[in-house]
Amino acid sequence: MFPKGCQVSSKNGMVGKFNSDGLNGFSIFWGGLVRIDVLKVLPETCLTFYGPKKLPIHAVPTHEADEFYKKELGVLLTPPTGKDRAGEWRGLETVQQLQINFEDAERPASDVAISGLGWITIEPRRESLGISESNFSETTKQLDIVVHVPKPVEIFVRPSIPVGKAGAEWYQYRELTEKEEEIRPKWYF
Repeated sequence: MFPKGCQVSSKNGMVGKFNSDGLNGFSIFWGGLVRIDVLKVLPETCLTFYGPKKLPIHAVPTHEADEFYKKELGVLLTPPTGKDRAGEWRGLETVQQLQINFEDAERPASDVAISGLGWITIEPRRESLGISESNFSETTKQLDIVVHVPKPVEIFVRPSIPVGKAGAEWYQYRELTEKEEEIRPKWYF
């Protein structure tokens, strides 16, 4: 089901990592709750899913995604569980196209947060492609994806949360400026 060269792994049962040299033209399902259509990403873009370990990840070519969803909802794509509940399921009614810009391929471009579920870190990787800094500056620095979720669920893009050893490599701590300190809410106990 996964594109050639793809790997799926789990760390402590919490993270499913999907890495491929060709995600363009694929749809990735996170259980029956999220569908991500990859329109345009760099060849080695990595998507890391942070959320419930029981939600399986499946990938199919985008032109087969609608049929796959109808056929496998309640079976491979859960929740909902069971074909009877799948019949009552309203589906993935909210569709949001995201254009994510990035400046540095060495750090994640952003997180796509799915309210009440988790988030997906999007990392445009280039180290194994051999793209030099001069060629990288000519590379399009925009990733285009479409996210489908059930109607009441919100989707938003935020700066990446530094997680694990990889986060320690790019995260830079800085003190708050006086202005930031001034406007920061004060808590008194």
